[in-house]
Amino acid sequence: MKIKQALFTAGYSSFYFDDQQAIKNGAGHDGFIYTGAPVTPGFTSVRQAGECVSVQLILENGAVAVGDCAAVQYSGAGGRDPLFLAENFIPFLNDHIKPLLEGRDVDTFLPNARFFDKLRIDGHLLHTAVRYGLSQALLDATALASGRLKAEVVCDEWQLPCIPEAIPSVSY
Repeated sequence: MKIKQALFTAGYSSFYFDDQQAIKNGAGHDGFIYTGAPVTPGFTSVRQAGECVSVQLILENGAVAVGDCAAVQYSGAGGRDPLFLAENFIPFLNDHIKPLLEGRDVDTFLPNARFFDKLRIDGHLLHTAVRYGLSQALLDATALASGRLKAEVVCDEWQLPCIPEAIPSVSY
């Protein structure tokens, strides 16, 4: 089974981005927001809505596999990848990643995940958020193409036992 089309859609993540350096420098705290100016490149305010890019992979059988490229709260701090803004990354994804996805065989997950995890564009690894979202979508694609659950794909490809039992609940 192959990927027929790859689409990338801007969205909001379930959290927010904080400019950690501005906070450490003394940005004021006013309820949910911070006051003061951001200092880390890319930030427009000290706290701003988190963004994501949803990856949709349309397979030859019409199924749509999905994954979300999303970053951490303190992007750009402490050696982390830079702030992940959809408007900056969708053109990159369309130019560099879409051609590598369309026509790609998704009968197995692990080789595809490793390919994108190690891929370098202009000498740089892909942003962590991009690798995260692509791996989600590729895992979903393999599961949809093979009629298995994502957990079954992981167990099969890492040669782990698939134990069809409920995980025991823990009470405190």
